[in-house]
Amino acid sequence: MRSKASNPFFFESPSDRWAFTDREAIMPRIIAFMSERNRRMLIHGRRRTGKTSLMQNAAQKAGATFLYCDVSKAASLPELAKKLLESAPPAEEPGLLGKVLGIAKKHFKTVALAAGRVTLSGELKPEDGVHTLEDVLNYLNEQAGIMDKPWTICLDEFQDIQILMGSRAAWQLRGIIQGHRNVNFLFSGSDHRLVKWMTSPDAAFFKQLTQLEVGPIEPAHLADWIQRRAKIGGLARFAYGQDIVAMAGPCTGDVVRLAKVVFDMAAAGRTDGVVHAGFDAIALVELNTEFGAYWREMATAQRLMMRAVAAGKQPLAAATLRELGIKTPSSAQRAIVGLEHKQHLVRIDSKLAFDNPFFRRWVEFNGT
Repeated sequence: MRSKASNPFFFESPSDRWAFTDREAIMPRIIAFMSERNRRMLIHGRRRTGKTSLMQNAAQKAGATFLYCDVSKAASLPELAKKLLESAPPAEEPGLLGKVLGIAKKHFKTVALAAGRVTLSGELKPEDGVHTLEDVLNYLNEQAGIMDKPWTICLDEFQDIQILMGSRAAWQLRGIIQGHRNVNFLFSGSDHRLVKWMTSPDAAFFKQLTQLEVGPIEPAHLADWIQRRAKIGGLARFAYGQDIVAMAGPCTGDVVRLAKVVFDMAAAGRTDGVVHAGFDAIALVELNTEFGAYWREMATAQRLMMRAVAAGKQPLAAATLRELGIKTPSSAQRAIVGLEHKQHLVRIDSKLAFDNPFFRRWVEFNGT
C-alpha cells in the first residue's frame, strides 16, 4: 500500500473542485453575487484561509464569467490593466467578434486580435496608467454588455492598489466604475486595514459594498477531511488529522501544508511524533531561508517583540519591557505597528499572534 501512496495535499495553488471542502454557509452568497450584475463585494480574511479557492470554485458553480487578477503581482498600472484585458473571454459566437473589435477601437489607440481576444499593442507608459486602466475597465463593461452574461471582475490583494495608484486609489477607482452596469466588482484581500480603508464613513465605497469575511474552517470538519484525503492518497491508516489541525492553527493553507509533509513521512513508514517532526521540518528547514530574510530586515525592537509574542508574553506589559530592555512603551508600540503592517503579527480577538505558525516556531527555536 505504501508504494502506491500519492500525496493528495496541495497548498501551492487554489483548491480545485475535488480538493475544495466546506464553506456551505458562504458559498451560496458568492454564487448569487456572481449570477447578477452591477454588484460590489468585499471579501476579506487572513492570508491562507482559502479566499482565492472559495472565489474560483464559486465562479465555477455559478457558471459565471470570472476575470481574476492578483493586484500584488502587477508591477505597474499598465501591467494590471493588460492582465485584466487578457483575462476576458474570447468572442466565440458568430457576429460578436466584429462588435468586440468595434468597442476596442473606441477605447484603445492600438489593438490586436488573438484567438478572439483583444490585446493592447504598442508601448504602455507608466504615467498613463490610470487612463489605461480606465480604458480597459470601460471596454470590459461594454464587452460584458454585448455578450449578455454576468461578469465578475475580481481584484485580489486589493490593498496593493495603493502601491500602484497612491493613497486616493479607491476614490479614483470608484470614479471609473460607478457607471458600469454590466459587471460585478469583487475586491478581496488579507490586510487587516482593508475593511476600514474600504468601508469607513470617509471611505470611497462607504455603504456601497456587500461584505463577507472568510474565517477558519471548523476544526473537526477539517480534520475529517484530512483523514478522507489521506485515504484517497493511499493511506487508509492516517490518524493525524486532529493533531495537524491543532498544531497548524486556523489558516487552511498552513493545515494543508503540514498535512502534505506528514503524509510523506507516514507513507515512508514513520509513525512516532510525526506531526511535530513535520512541523519542525517546515519551520526550521524548508522555510529557514525565508524566515531568516524576514528576521534580518527587522529592527532590534521588532525582533524583541516577536520573541515576546512567541514566548506567550504580553509584549507591552511593563515587566516584559524591562526584561527585554526596551526603555519606552512607545518604542515597543511602533515596533508592533511595523510588524502588523508587514503582517508578521495579526490581532486575534484583540490579542497579538503570529500570522504564520511556522515563523513562530522558528523565532522560538532561534530565540536562545
